[in-house]
Amino acid sequence: MKNENKLSTSWRASSGSTSEIIAINKLVVNTIETVVNRYKTADPFLIANSLNIEIDWSDFGPHPLGETTYFRNQPIVLLNNEIMYSPQRFFTMGHELGHVILHEGYGGYQTGRLSQGVLEHQANEFASGLMGMLYVEENGRQPDCYIDLVHAYGSPVNELD
Repeated sequence: MKNENKLSTSWRASSGSTSEIIAINKLVVNTIETVVNRYKTADPFLIANSLNIEIDWSDFGPHPLGETTYFRNQPIVLLNNEIMYSPQRFFTMGHELGHVILHEGYGGYQTGRLSQGVLEHQANEFASGLMGMLYVEENGRQPDCYIDLVHAYGSPVNELD
């Protein structure tokens, strides 16, 4: 992105040392590139469909926005009905997809107010990178600023806290 602002970096810098963040970024960037190349899209819903990941919409109230759980070792992504028609559904699905791909086999996750730690950071990085690639896929160009991504696909900062 051309003009990344404090909003886009505030949550990144809050979890871990610089070397930890660099290691996370490399893992996440490589994973995103592999996934997008393999499935020929950055749309998290199309990727989930290709991976046979079940997506169910649930009535959670305001939070969580999403949750990943497993049934018989198969991931199920639960998304909040309140975001079904909002752009936030894309970031949230990308976040949950990040958990499925990066954290295979770890119990359940929630995207919401109490989300913290390295695994949440990685899932946010995955979703943010994926949304950047989805923007290019849909618009044929990079976003001018982070706010373009927020308007198109939701935000880990505005919607999760």
